[in-house]
Amino acid sequence: MTFSLRRMLAVTKKEFQELVRNWMSFLLSIIAPIALFFLFAYGMPLDVKNIPMAVFDEDKTPQSRKLVDAFAQSGVFKVVRFIEKYGEMERLLRLGEVRVCVVIPQDYGRKISRGRPQSIQALVDATYPNRAAIIGGYLDSTLAAVNEGILKNYFEKRFGAGTGGFPVVLSTSPWFNPTLRSEDFIVPGVIAIILIFLPPLIAAISLSKEKETGSILNMYCSPLSKAEYLLGKALPYIAITSFNFVLFLLFTVFIFRVPLRGDIFLLSGVSLLYVVTVIGIGIFIAVLVNTQIAAILICAVATLIPSFMYSGFMLPVICMEQSARQTAMMIPTTYYIGFIRKLMIKGVGLQYLWTDILTLAGIALLLYTFSIILFKKRLG
Repeated sequence: MTFSLRRMLAVTKKEFQELVRNWMSFLLSIIAPIALFFLFAYGMPLDVKNIPMAVFDEDKTPQSRKLVDAFAQSGVFKVVRFIEKYGEMERLLRLGEVRVCVVIPQDYGRKISRGRPQSIQALVDATYPNRAAIIGGYLDSTLAAVNEGILKNYFEKRFGAGTGGFPVVLSTSPWFNPTLRSEDFIVPGVIAIILIFLPPLIAAISLSKEKETGSILNMYCSPLSKAEYLLGKALPYIAITSFNFVLFLLFTVFIFRVPLRGDIFLLSGVSLLYVVTVIGIGIFIAVLVNTQIAAILICAVATLIPSFMYSGFMLPVICMEQSARQTAMMIPTTYYIGFIRKLMIKGVGLQYLWTDILTLAGIALLLYTFSIILFKKRLG
């Protein structure tokens, strides 16, 4: 039987009509991805700001107040409490009212004035280990700035003003994201995560529902080929997901201010390829199962969880251990996240991205080929 574009489009039209009639499915297809996009985009940034800090200043000298001002003006810490007793710090940390307590000892000002080293204590709430590590880094950087000022004054007093400060000075130049905004890293990855979660789930539910209710028998008795039927079923969800991608891109650029430095036409074309791939995942899963609940469970396990953990969404793949990297290479989201971040943030072109594109195309071809082969146009 030869492939008929007319028959395939007839299946596509029927699927669109069913989506429009079933307003819940239509709402799930359009609104739910948008809601998830904003939930992830606003909830996932890695920046740690306005960290509530308590200060136990036993010294109460100009030097100690200058240190407290350095924390307050860092743009990261927010001094919310000055305490008078050491035991009060434990209560504040247990209640979660502060995330870090700084203890300035009594002889801090005297030792600093005499050029002697002095240590201060910082108690950090490590309930969230990653957050505690970030807070520790901010503490170190703030104290480094304070130490730089103290040492500069020392050098100027000893060697005279205008000596240029320290002998060796590190000048760091962050490329591609000079302001170190976590949104530039997170939000493009959120696009990839949302596209691989709900769209294949909805496509899988559509096909498995027909198998579960028996309405697929009409297809069995029709002249439709397997390829015409499966591709016709996939096209409406490819169109809807492509529309969602356009919205996500607009949100990313105009609301979250993520730069788009690469070719927008290349981005659109490869994103369409990614959409085709993720819908192919849903079709492939639905071909293998006969019930909606099975399709939902397998989709959730096979798409969202691996993509979130292994695709490089939070941790670069190159930093993972060997087994995790091997898992990442089997996930289409890994290649799309690498592609969209390189194109949007670094502005690179096709010569640096062709391997990701070819891999995505290969995965899509395999998914649809195996779906057509494994789909049986008969009972049993």
